[in-house]
Amino acid sequence: MSSTYDHKQIEPKWQKHWEEQGIFHAADVVRGKKNFYLLVEFPYPSGNLHIGHWYAFAIPDIFARFMRMRGFNVLFPIGFDAFGLPAENAALKRGINPRTWTHDNIEYMRKQLRRMGASFDWEREVVTCEPDYYRWTQWIFLQFFKAGLAYQADSLVNWCHSCKTVLANEQVIDGRCERCESAVMQRKMKQWLLKIKDFADALLHDLETLPWPEEIKEAQRNWIGRSEGALVKFPISNFQFPNKSQITNSNLYVEVFTTRPDTIFGATYLVLAPEHPLIENLESGIKNLEEVKEYIERAKTKTEMERGQLQKEKTGVELAGIRAVNPATKEEIPIWVADYVLMGYGTGAIMAVPGHDARDFAFAQEFHLPIRKVISPEVGANGRSPVQGAYEGEGAVVNSGKFTGLDSQTARERIVAWLELNKLGKRSTSYKLRDWLISRQRYWGCPIPIIYCRRCWENPKSKIQNPKLVGSEIDGVMHAVIPVPGDQLPVELPELDDYKPRDDGRSPLSKAADWVRVKCPQCGGAAERETDTLDTFIDSSWYFLRYTDPGNEKVFAAQEKMAQWMPVNLYSGGAEHTTMHLLYSRFWIKAMERLKLVPWCEPYVRRLNRGIILGPDGQKMSKSHGNVVDPDEQVERLGADAVRMYLAFIGPYATVGAYPWSMNSIVGVRRFLERVWMLGNKLKTQNSKLKTKETFINKYPAVQKKRLQMLAHQTIKKVTEDIESFKFNTAIAQLMTYTNELVKADLRDPAMRDYYTLLIVLLAPFAPHIAEELWQRMRFAHAADQRRSNTQINADDSENVSSIFKEPWPKFDPRLILEMKVSVVIQINGKKRGMVEVLRGAGEEEVFAAVGAAPEIQKYLRGITVTKKVYVKGKLLNIVAQ
Repeated sequence: MSSTYDHKQIEPKWQKHWEEQGIFHAADVVRGKKNFYLLVEFPYPSGNLHIGHWYAFAIPDIFARFMRMRGFNVLFPIGFDAFGLPAENAALKRGINPRTWTHDNIEYMRKQLRRMGASFDWEREVVTCEPDYYRWTQWIFLQFFKAGLAYQADSLVNWCHSCKTVLANEQVIDGRCERCESAVMQRKMKQWLLKIKDFADALLHDLETLPWPEEIKEAQRNWIGRSEGALVKFPISNFQFPNKSQITNSNLYVEVFTTRPDTIFGATYLVLAPEHPLIENLESGIKNLEEVKEYIERAKTKTEMERGQLQKEKTGVELAGIRAVNPATKEEIPIWVADYVLMGYGTGAIMAVPGHDARDFAFAQEFHLPIRKVISPEVGANGRSPVQGAYEGEGAVVNSGKFTGLDSQTARERIVAWLELNKLGKRSTSYKLRDWLISRQRYWGCPIPIIYCRRCWENPKSKIQNPKLVGSEIDGVMHAVIPVPGDQLPVELPELDDYKPRDDGRSPLSKAADWVRVKCPQCGGAAERETDTLDTFIDSSWYFLRYTDPGNEKVFAAQEKMAQWMPVNLYSGGAEHTTMHLLYSRFWIKAMERLKLVPWCEPYVRRLNRGIILGPDGQKMSKSHGNVVDPDEQVERLGADAVRMYLAFIGPYATVGAYPWSMNSIVGVRRFLERVWMLGNKLKTQNSKLKTKETFINKYPAVQKKRLQMLAHQTIKKVTEDIESFKFNTAIAQLMTYTNELVKADLRDPAMRDYYTLLIVLLAPFAPHIAEELWQRMRFAHAADQRRSNTQINADDSENVSSIFKEPWPKFDPRLILEMKVSVVIQINGKKRGMVEVLRGAGEEEVFAAVGAAPEIQKYLRGITVTKKVYVKGKLLNIVAQ
């Protein structure tokens, strides 16, 4: 064995061997093995791997290798989420084709991923910008469209003037585009949407059946935001409209959704979202119309996230001259417009009850509006609630007519029944979740496979032939919306000379005149293509299905192939995707299940979110902070195994946290690997000197032998259980403890070869390159029976095994598992002064040495002389001193 550990020689050698031998290729069926699908979120080809990629891929690889050694047939695939705005912006900046930039990056990242040593099945690679992939993205979209799950509508969107595209709420940070940091405006545009809201209840219900961390479930529940309540009509009343005596016959009213109808008697004003369509209908009656219009324009400069913040400054304007009637009290109340009310939630209007809603309370105080208490946790003699501010809890109903005296829950039911009886309201369920806006006005994305034909819309026969024909207005003229026939898929992206987005909001694809102009597949007349592209979250909503059958040209994936692997057994990803990708892909599969394209309604059995790695200064890594850690530099200096192990050791992987990078700590991990290497060298040297096994065993201390045997099986148990629960950090700590004991042991013992081999096998998932090298050397240097003479560890000794990762995982013997440490009471002259932990079986001197390392006890021995020690093995040490 070489005297030095040279990662630069070892790591490329074994990476090449694994790939050439197809060690990690997953066949669909392997006799005697159960399939296990381990999925990681595939990367965006940004140009190079950062340390976050290593944390995302190299650490789950530990689990993949472990499961293979446990006897599973593991599918651990990789691909590239290759469409998207960053590639297009980067290509525009460099003056090159986005396709060229993307493919160059993919090729570079492939090399980096291989250098990582991750055990991906490269034969199943998926690249979403390739036509053989997005053909099926388009096909599935069309199935949704034909089933009415995809539709067009005028929507208020986040518009970035710099990027010239629509942004999701999550892509807007403090009112600015996360990509270019330009101010984002609200804009109404015709967009394509998917009916995710139709699946809200299913998404909530099925969430409860999943064995996921509660924080992931709660995040999705909050995002969906299901609320039970009532829709209530507040009639308009002023000089133009019906007065309060005619409210039940009014055709003009504000409809609000409330979860607390029991507080309706406390509604002292209404608030409309700035986008509410009723404002336009009431213009002739609004005395301060210009002021209202100016406020609405200012509201357009704010994103919904900004507007929805509880602590933000309250702004608003009253609709002077317009009043509403509270249907419960018959009182006329003012109507305000305020940006804290969002058009997308509920009805875009609220009944403001400042006595029982903190946001309404703050608004009422700001604008000196009346506050009325109608719920009290404790009713005093005067019927007033003793609670200051807004009381949002349950209690007794006060100041509420015939409902006064009821508890609030009973009052809710009776007030809703009264509203329904008088045709003033009805029970309703509302959701924060809105339909998924999927249009993007950029070039580098999957083309939406839709054609617009004016002739088909104007031809009466077309609607007779296709009763489900829908129309879309283009430049003031209606066109029929025609799906591209399946045999014409994929609709490929055309080559463009100019990829710059247009100022008018249209996609750069609209510049490709020859591509846009097309014959209608239904009537053969002149028509034109849709020029928007699809949100890239659609690409990632089904990629895991394609991994099961990546080369299929007839279907997106064969049913029998998907049946072998789906649903995904374990999905590891970032917490930032909990309410975007994770929710979207759950919806996508439910929609496919409804259309009988797949037989299951949930894509992932188990989901784990990982934490993030911070810079050495404890801040988020960024070039502006100058704290970015380049993994390539670390691999060159210390090796891939050291980087992998350090990232696994930095903190519990299944706990979402932020862990600062430490240059000193990664060097410590490298030293540990060197120690494992040198231990092998020493072991080989010592065993070559040993003449006979019998001669040595007679001299070998029995207690040390027993302790080492117990530690070996304890280590198997600990490492196995910790890997299963993704506690890689504590598994590594156990391996370090075990290694320390091996270093201290007498290396002349022939059993040491078994203990060392065990170390290599347990180390293999964490540091695969060094483990493979050491195992191969041990395998060819010693016969199988010599390797397993005393440790009772199960493993396959076949000389035909081509990799340590085809070795079965060691099993521990429960009979040999004991707590390795015991607590020993320390007395000094008969008085208890503390306790120390020592290894079971430790002798008197070992316990006394532990006392020397315990400052809280050692202080009692300063300045005195120990005259005697009385030791009760494993229980008590009394030190007599004077």
